[in-house]
Amino acid sequence: MADVSLMANEYRQAPQDIEAEKAVFGAIFFDVKSDTAMVTAQAILEPKDFYRTAHQEIFKAMQSLVDDDRPIDVLTLQDKLNANQQLENVGGIAYLAELAESTASAANLKHYANIVHEKAVLRRLIETLTKNMSLAYDGGTDSTKLLEEVSHEVDQLAQDRGNDELRRIQDVIVEFQENLDAAVDNDSDIVGLATGYPELDKLTHGFREDQMIVIGARPAVGKTAFVLNIAKNVAKTEAVPVVIFSLEMGAVDLVTRLVASEGSIDSNHITTGQMEKDDWASLTMAIQSLSNMKIYMDDTPGIRMTQIASKLRQLEKDLLANMSEDERDENPHPLGMVMIDYLGLIESSNTESRQQAVSEISRSIKKLSKELRTPIIALAQLSRGVEQRTDKRPVLSDLRESGSIEQDADIVAFLYRDDYYRDEGDEDGAGAPEEEQDSVPIEVILEKNRAGARGTATLMFNKPTFKFADRAPEYRAGGPENGPIPPAPANMNNSW
Repeated sequence: MADVSLMANEYRQAPQDIEAEKAVFGAIFFDVKSDTAMVTAQAILEPKDFYRTAHQEIFKAMQSLVDDDRPIDVLTLQDKLNANQQLENVGGIAYLAELAESTASAANLKHYANIVHEKAVLRRLIETLTKNMSLAYDGGTDSTKLLEEVSHEVDQLAQDRGNDELRRIQDVIVEFQENLDAAVDNDSDIVGLATGYPELDKLTHGFREDQMIVIGARPAVGKTAFVLNIAKNVAKTEAVPVVIFSLEMGAVDLVTRLVASEGSIDSNHITTGQMEKDDWASLTMAIQSLSNMKIYMDDTPGIRMTQIASKLRQLEKDLLANMSEDERDENPHPLGMVMIDYLGLIESSNTESRQQAVSEISRSIKKLSKELRTPIIALAQLSRGVEQRTDKRPVLSDLRESGSIEQDADIVAFLYRDDYYRDEGDEDGAGAPEEEQDSVPIEVILEKNRAGARGTATLMFNKPTFKFADRAPEYRAGGPENGPIPPAPANMNNSW
């Protein structure tokens, strides 16, 4: 039965509007004394948007006349088509005269052009779906790869429907004024989502919608724990949905870290089950607190960007369905924040090189953040080059398979722990300190910050509980240049 339906569809006429196509040309001819109509038409249409081949050739010729700085009328168009050996193919001088005699007004040109473009998009959509439907029937293409191709091609069609209008500065100033008024009314200097760490928020002013934030560090420095703390803080204090894609760690392991951090419980106690008396009360509190947060997790290994985008769009749709009409009008993009751990593990169909694949993934993340109007934090690994330097603080060039990551990202931050390298031992054979501290300072180095200043925020990282916190006042004056940082209090876990 499906085959019969497909055969029937082959005889259906492709979407088109010949009269609208003729009206576009009529409006251009009508505006013969200026090139305003042609400018408007070119902002919306390409030659391939016209259904008739003759119309495609005519529009190409018109574009050539504009490039040659010649007026567009029947005679000049006849001359150009003759030079291209296309005059007879389009219907000759008689057909050009017929188009020129159209009563279409230049004032309605944009309306006509949008109709032509709309029909063209529908034809390309049919072509895309038909081609991939044939591949699906053949069964020779992997379904995951085919779905990715379909999604990519449909996304490309959606991009081709972008707004053709330039924005007047007066209109943008209105939006600017609204943002400024909101900032003035805001008692805080944070205009985005607060991370929960004032020293970091002072540099970023909070993470804002449509931002791509990249967090890089060497393995085991604490980048996963860091973004989990941010996710928890945002979900708790901002009361917005937060989504975590973990390609490296299972969801239960993520929850273990979240519970340890929220309850200030030694994660080893949770993992081994050797809970101390005070741990149980903290565990209950942490579970209740986390249960009230809007945190969503996905631990699919080898996930692709098309799958991530699809899941986020579906979640946004589900969230909007549960909101009132007024809530939807006020907040049409309800996702608060998205985190991906980590960028290098996302699968790609690009087999040319891993660097090109990562660059393609990076661009997709940035576009998705703009589409969903939500900040997306992506973790990234660093190359081993950082290990060869005396100063092992990361820089932008240390991003592994960087490609376009540093260009696409609005914020690039690196984590650095001095004890991470001390523990590994120096080249002269000196080993790690005799007694390892549970709480250590960790630097969050902002190497790129489009919306603010570059700088470094220093936090405290409690390794057993995976918890990050602001430094106490006595720590802020510390650091290698000012003497050793004092040891953490014995009850550090409970004081957090």
